[in-house]
Amino acid sequence: DRITFFFRHFTSFTSVHKELRSKLAIMSVDKLLQEHQNMEEGKSLLGNADKSKIQNGNGSASPSKPAKQAPTPAAVRAAEQAFWLFMLFLASVLMTVGNKYVMREWNYANTMTLLQNGTAVLYLLSGYRFGFLEMKAFSWEQWRIFLVSAFFLSMQILTSLKSLPLVAIATVVAFRNMCTVVIALIDYCFFGTKFSLRQVCALGLTTIGMVVYACQDVNFNFMGYMWLVGNSMATILNTFWNKVFITKYTRELKIQTSYGVSLIQQVETLPIVFFLAVANNESHSLADIVPLDFITKMMLVATCAGGVLIGIAYPKCYSLFSGTSVVVASTANKAVSILLGMYLFGTILSPIQILGLLICIAGSLWYAVEGKS
Repeated sequence: DRITFFFRHFTSFTSVHKELRSKLAIMSVDKLLQEHQNMEEGKSLLGNADKSKIQNGNGSASPSKPAKQAPTPAAVRAAEQAFWLFMLFLASVLMTVGNKYVMREWNYANTMTLLQNGTAVLYLLSGYRFGFLEMKAFSWEQWRIFLVSAFFLSMQILTSLKSLPLVAIATVVAFRNMCTVVIALIDYCFFGTKFSLRQVCALGLTTIGMVVYACQDVNFNFMGYMWLVGNSMATILNTFWNKVFITKYTRELKIQTSYGVSLIQQVETLPIVFFLAVANNESHSLADIVPLDFITKMMLVATCAGGVLIGIAYPKCYSLFSGTSVVVASTANKAVSILLGMYLFGTILSPIQILGLLICIAGSLWYAVEGKS
């Protein structure tokens, strides 16, 4: 009986053991399958995270962001207008304050003109060679006609540079405004140009302001004023020469572009200025650049670039703004140049002198605005 009982329970135990083993096997397979599934899901998640890192470019996963909208045409135009207004401001300041700063430390007007005009020629030739500046075929007649203009242009630059170390920037601005009055008077007497009553009043206001300023100029320098008189004469003569011939060649006959005329003029100034540099014993001027301080050297380079920049910025601004807006911006640039010059060079202006300057600038601005409208 005991043996029978033992075998009966042993058989029962064996069957239970087999059942348990089969259940455990099934559970192990399920567990392995579940673990495998979890691993696959984990790999998938890691792969998506890596892709997100690559797309973000910063090495860290971040949630997907909606695509940025392209800027509107109005926003693009506003940004372009702001950029070119700043370029015009930068060029205007460089060609007044920058030139005065360099001439106070390195008084070689002819060599400086040679460097600035040479830079402009390199730019124009590069533009013509690579096709981003339009020029038409050149002829001997064009070079002959614009040789006179090149001479006047050289005199304008040289006399301006010579005057800057001797007078305040405000005086230079006042003389340039007065040139407008003389040009208008010649226009009326010899070319039959008619002016409105407001324009006549504006010219009268400019003249009054100039007289008040000059009579109260506490920084008066005779040689400085003589250089500015020469500058004014060269400016007036060049204005009327260009009025006749540049208008004829670029607008009426259309046989040359404005860039082509500018290249002819700039190239023809180089031998003129080179001769003047030799005549004034400026052969050692380049050697004298070496001992200059770093700021003066950088300012010299900047003025060379400024001459090119102002030639680019003015046409660009006229294409983006109305003529009146450009005139107002140009007047504002002159005012900033005066203030900056007073700060950098310690220029002192009397109260009456400041009043005369403001009247002169206001009259010139009024005349320009009336002319554009």
